[in-house]
Amino acid sequence: MRKVKFCQTTYNEKFSKIIEEFPKIDDIHPFYADLCNVLYDRDHYKLALGQVNACKKIVDGIAKDYVKMMKFADSLYKCKMLKRAALGRMATAVKKLTGALSFLEEVRQHLGRLPSINPATRTLILTGYPNVGKSSFMNIVTNANVDVQPYAFTTKSLFIGHLDHNYVKWQALRPFAE
Repeated sequence: MRKVKFCQTTYNEKFSKIIEEFPKIDDIHPFYADLCNVLYDRDHYKLALGQVNACKKIVDGIAKDYVKMMKFADSLYKCKMLKRAALGRMATAVKKLTGALSFLEEVRQHLGRLPSINPATRTLILTGYPNVGKSSFMNIVTNANVDVQPYAFTTKSLFIGHLDHNYVKWQALRPFAE
């Protein structure tokens, strides 16, 4: 009985942590909500989190049902078989969640690599033709460390730098060339 309850509480804690720590699309800034919708479909994201929540409830129900059956079992062998069946059903339910969990892990890794853009801060976007000095200007004005080379298309990712001018905070964005 303790093993079934322990397995249920462990799954419950892990799934609750996943559900709580992933950002709610409706609660975050519209800029990040739109960015997440562009990178990963909003409906797919919500569906994956919903599947995790549903699996959490299924595991709780399995544990509740099998603990009750184990209390009224008449032999030690029957208790052992019920415990085995409960753990097997829980493992099967979690195994069906593999696709949603791998999708959420991919989203987590990708969102972790995105630069932190503050939508409320004044923003300067540096754009222009190749080899005109956008990266050099950004290195001089901000704290960014953008690679500068004598040939075109060396900036391969988005760079963000921050600066203070006349006691006003600015963020400078240097988009990448494609």
